[in-house]
Amino acid sequence: MSDPTFMQRLNRLAIVLALVLLAALGGWWWREHSKLRDTPRWEPARFVRLLAPDAVAPSEAERWVVAVNLKCPHCQAHLAWLRERIAARPAPPLLGALIVDQPTRPESLALGALGAGVYWDSAQVWREVWGRGMYGETMRFDRHGQLLSASPGGMVPDSLTL
Repeated sequence: MSDPTFMQRLNRLAIVLALVLLAALGGWWWREHSKLRDTPRWEPARFVRLLAPDAVAPSEAERWVVAVNLKCPHCQAHLAWLRERIAARPAPPLLGALIVDQPTRPESLALGALGAGVYWDSAQVWREVWGRGMYGETMRFDRHGQLLSASPGGMVPDSLTL
């Protein structure tokens, strides 16, 4: 048989550890969410251009930029899927990639043709300035660079079904 006082002490210790863990998690969440972040704005000069955008892109077209981590097959698959989904549109948005969380300049890319080009976030703007952190996220920008919406990977970021 177990000693009842030992079990009571063990239960109290488990409760204290759970509360400490919960407080630490709450402190981390508060610290991360209390930082002032900039609203994303597409300014190509903030990033290193790896593949140039199409020169013939219409100036009124929306720009969709997918946050791609080169070690993440899911966000790369989302980029390819999104490219296929919008290809049949009469006036598709410009689709591009922003390579994120990559400490060194990527040497080779197998992302396919992208109308809005491919950029490397060497200064960690996406994570540190904008406060983003979801790979495969698609950000919609208007022709002036203003953020229209952001959606997670696996979703078409606007209401059109094509």
